[in-house]
Amino acid sequence: MKFFLPDNIFAALFKSTLPADFETVYKPSTLIVKELEKNTQAIALIPSLELLNNKDLLVSKKFGISFGGILSNSYLYFVEGQRDFDKVFVRGDVSKNEILLSKILFEEMYSSNAELVLDTSDNLSKWNNYLICGKENFVDQKHISGVSLADEIFEMLGHPYVNYIVVSKDRESLSNFERSIPTKLREVIAEYLPKFMNELNISDLEKEFLTANFGTVYFDMTENEEDGLNELIKLMYYHGIIDDMFDIKLLK
Repeated sequence: MKFFLPDNIFAALFKSTLPADFETVYKPSTLIVKELEKNTQAIALIPSLELLNNKDLLVSKKFGISFGGILSNSYLYFVEGQRDFDKVFVRGDVSKNEILLSKILFEEMYSSNAELVLDTSDNLSKWNNYLICGKENFVDQKHISGVSLADEIFEMLGHPYVNYIVVSKDRESLSNFERSIPTKLREVIAEYLPKFMNELNISDLEKEFLTANFGTVYFDMTENEEDGLNELIKLMYYHGIIDDMFDIKLLK
């Protein structure tokens, strides 16, 4: 069975629980849904807001990746002492989630309609604001000076921020996938975490940070995460990003 997923630390940790016979393929977050058009029986871990344009996808009611604290796959970095800003440079594996949610956050929390600009430079500038998505946040302890996007969304919604969901076009494939993954997934991952951290090519301080805050990452889709996902869709509706609410097709 093919399983498409983004290339980040949290997706890799999720991947570590999969049976050995799964064919896992890393893809940029924005391209994963397109793979399901060609591989109709495949499973994918996608950014949750990809549902806005793919309402027909079946969504696992058991698994996903959600955040409820400082740990995040994306962080915002602002110029020190800056009072107003009109531009934010975006780096890494950016998806629809980061683009839409950061714009809402800028408007609601900072009264800013800042422009998002794709950054292709090799190095960061201390004169620029940034939204960094993915592994770069955990190099040289960048995240220490950053604002956790997940934490901001968690505070805004009052529910876990459901960043990634497990989906498929095929009901039988998704059902088989759910049966192949251990129940109480978070406990299984917690047991595997020390080995996973040892294999990561990041500093010991970064590993300590990730391990210490592991309790704010959720891999099981409970009622709380379902509510968080629905609140995320409502947020898109309230801000005029979608014209109508829709029912998420959770696998039953």
